Amino acid sequence: MEPYRLSGDYLEVLDQRFLPEREVWIKVEDGFEGARVIKEMAIRGAPIIAVFAAYCLYIHSLRKPESIMEAWKALKDSRPTGINLHKVLEEVKGIIESGGGPEDIYKFAKYVEKREREINEKIARYGLLLFERKKRVLTYCNTGSLATVGLGTALGIIKLAHKNGLVEEVYVGETSPYFQGSRLTAYELKLEGIPYKVVPDNHIPFLISRGMVDIAIVGADRITKDFFVFNKIGTLSIALACRKFNVPFVVAAPSTTFDENYFSEDIEVERRKDVPREDYLYFAFDITPPDLVDFIVSDKGIKKLAWPGQ
Repeated sequence: MEPYRLSGDYLEVLDQRFLPEREVWIKVEDGFEGARVIKEMAIRGAPIIAVFAAYCLYIHSLRKPESIMEAWKALKDSRPTGINLHKVLEEVKGIIESGGGPEDIYKFAKYVEKREREINEKIARYGLLLFERKKRVLTYCNTGSLATVGLGTALGIIKLAHKNGLVEEVYVGETSPYFQGSRLTAYELKLEGIPYKVVPDNHIPFLISRGMVDIAIVGADRITKDFFVFNKIGTLSIALACRKFNVPFVVAAPSTTFDENYFSEDIEVERRKDVPREDYLYFAFDITPPDLVDFIVSDKGIKKLAWPGQ
C-alpha cells in the first residue's frame, strides 16, 4: 500500500478522501500543488507528509527552481501543528542554502523514507512488549501504512501483535468528521485479516467504562519535550476515560515526532475551515497532558510516564 509514488519529474498521490470506495490518484507537479493536497487532506499523517514534502521539493527543484523557497514556505504552512514536516523542511532548507541541487534533495528524500520505514519496525517491536497476553485494543484515527512509511506506528504495533496471536479484537473510533478511522484504519485492518469493529467516537468512553477495552494505542503529530501529546481531536477524551477506568493509554510515535521544545501556548493548534456550516467550531487536534499518558512507544524504546495499574 503506497500513499504516493514518484514518476519521473512528478508525484502521484493516492487521494485518501475517497478510500475505501475507490482509488483516485492526483498528479502533483510542484511544491505548491503538494501543499494543497496536504492542506485538503488528500494525503495525511505526520510521518508521511514529511517524506512527501521532501519529494515535492525535489520535483519542484527540477521544474521551477527559481521559486523553490516559496514552495518550501507553502509546504510549511500546510500543516502548522505537525512537527515531522517542519523538521524535514528545515533539513531540506539547509541543503538548498548550501547550494545543493535536485540530486541532493532526492537523496535526502530517499534517506528520510528509508529512515521512517526502519523507525516503524522498531516501534512495532517495542510496542509488542506491552502485549503479555491477548488483548482487546482501542485505536483512533489512522496510524497505519497510509499515514506513515511501512507498518505504521500505533497500527503497526497492532499488526505485529496480531501476527503473534495477541489481538482479540480492535475497536476503531470513527474519527469524525473525516472518518479516518472508519474509512482508512478499518480498510487496513480488513486487508490484514484483523478482527475489528468500528465505533462512533462518542461511544468510546462507554466501551472503556464497560471493561471492553484492555489497552488504548494512539499516534501523535507532536510530542513536546515535557511530553504533552498533540494528536487528532478526540484523543484527550480517550485519555481521560482510560485514566478514570484504569486502562493503559499508550502513545506510539517516531522519534521524529518529538519536539525539542517544551509545551507552549504559542504552538498553533489547527482549526479547520472546511466545516459544514459557518457556525461550527472545529479543531483538528487536541492536547493530552503527560499525567494522562501511561506509556510512550518510539523507536528509542518504551517510556513509562504514569501507569497507575502497576
